[in-house]
Amino acid sequence: MKKYNLSYHFSIKLRYGENPHQKGWAWREKTADSLAFFNFQQLQGKELSFNNYLDIDASVTTLTLIGQKNPSGVVIKHGNPCGASIDRDINKAFIKAWNGDSLAAFGGIVAINRIVSSRLAKIMLANKRFFEVLVCPGISKSARTTFSYKPNLRILVNSVLKKPVVDITHDIKKIRGGLLVQERDVYQLKDKDLKVMTKKKPTKKQVSDLIFAWKICQVSKANCIVLAKNKQLIASGVGQQDRVRCTQLAVTKAGKRAKNTVVASDAFFPFPDGPTTLINAGVKAIIQPGGSIRDQQAIDVCDKNKVAMIFTGIRCFRH
Repeated sequence: MKKYNLSYHFSIKLRYGENPHQKGWAWREKTADSLAFFNFQQLQGKELSFNNYLDIDASVTTLTLIGQKNPSGVVIKHGNPCGASIDRDINKAFIKAWNGDSLAAFGGIVAINRIVSSRLAKIMLANKRFFEVLVCPGISKSARTTFSYKPNLRILVNSVLKKPVVDITHDIKKIRGGLLVQERDVYQLKDKDLKVMTKKKPTKKQVSDLIFAWKICQVSKANCIVLAKNKQLIASGVGQQDRVRCTQLAVTKAGKRAKNTVVASDAFFPFPDGPTTLINAGVKAIIQPGGSIRDQQAIDVCDKNKVAMIFTGIRCFRH
């Protein structure tokens, strides 16, 4: 019988687990991963909670997918990105990420892949913005002074976040009586994966936004629908048991901002009602795996409304 050996060392006793009535601990493993949680330095703030660790991990995972090259910002709430953006300027990247869903962002985790300047620190705290944790490669002395007026704000730094690399170790989930082990979903879509199924072809800019939205799907809980525009997460519907409600939730959150967006779906549309909801809200291009017995109905709806649809042949569920 093959053996799967795991070795962890006690690190920290937490205040509690996911809820105050649960005890919690953090254990560390021996790893060369430069973005492992114990390689972050906490500069200020209260001790990290169980849920903070989970959301910090989600924020780092998201940055490794979207922030390997350009300035990027992410806001995580309850394990899902509620804001994400790529821009030439890190200040704009943060603002766009926060504005993706500023209601959900309140009390979340902010992560960026550039050093926080004094100007950015002031932007982050402007307009009564409140977040629990800031994760970044570093902060300037003047920025530290600015943040010192928020002593409960937890600030974690790791210089590797300037060019974060994906985690290629196995993903392990504990179940009763055993473990589930799999490869991590860090697959990057390639040109050969993208198959245009509609008469209307997406523009080059739309394709870029579609791939960005797809990456946000990869780190969001299934079922997932992501609306994006100009490398900014506009809204998402995540964790729903049926896909059409994901679309309804996403377009409701986006409101008028749904107009001229693109959409990524982490799995196929089983019925044309999902694409119809998106198109009625103003969506102009959709990317999805395909594979439904009713694929043609979804394609027909798009053709009728001159909306582009791409099939990837790849699913990106995350449970």
